Amino acid sequence: MPNATMSATRIFVPVPVRSGEDMWLDGERAHYLTRVLRVRSSDKIVVFDGRGGEFPAVVGKISRQGVQLLPGAHSPRNVESPLAIRLIQGISRGERMDLVVQKATELGVQRITPVHTAYSVVRLKGDRVEKKSGHWERIAQAACEQCGRNILPVIDEAADLRTVLAEPLGGSRVVLDTGSGEPIGNLQRIDGAVTLLTGPEGGFNTTEIELAVHSGFVPLSLGPRILRTETAALAAIAILQSLFGDLNSKAD
Repeated sequence: MPNATMSATRIFVPVPVRSGEDMWLDGERAHYLTRVLRVRSSDKIVVFDGRGGEFPAVVGKISRQGVQLLPGAHSPRNVESPLAIRLIQGISRGERMDLVVQKATELGVQRITPVHTAYSVVRLKGDRVEKKSGHWERIAQAACEQCGRNILPVIDEAADLRTVLAEPLGGSRVVLDTGSGEPIGNLQRIDGAVTLLTGPEGGFNTTEIELAVHSGFVPLSLGPRILRTETAALAAIAILQSLFGDLNSKAD
């Protein structure tokens, strides 16, 4: 039987929620509740603050200044995957990157790191780095509202691929390589955590693959067809979650 909270309107709030303590939402979140979701006073919703668990809440007063919420008892409901996936994604154009962030969040990825690569068409600099990070964070928040996650994935600021690969990376590491990688379905074991490295439009060049291998990444492929960057990332995540995560688990 589906969880009852999934039929209720769910909304992320960017401030800590405390059971029994009234709270006010203003600005964008209040506008979203009243103008987009069309909630009214006395409506029952579910709120979460991204730190884990969720709260049933009743909508109180609605005014030009904001929306009053009356949170109930905290529920520790958790739908996080036992497989901790970090996606290092070569930045692709607009809607493609947005789609990866949205669907990777739905598929349970815990951390998304956008990177500039040799074939990246999009290059973020200056104020655009922070602006894009905020944009992707909002996409992830909305995806969590939709899919039932109560813990937000970490969205890193865009960085150079070499810089990220120089970081200490724990757990298993795999890189999608259309050239010589073994089939991803042949993976035998991952111990709880995996870093997945995928390229932008055009993939990686030879030097980047060599750098990844030197950093402990195992080249893997997704079969004989050439997939778009967003398709490749999401297909790989789904396979990893099916093999080692919770896509083969029975829903509560």
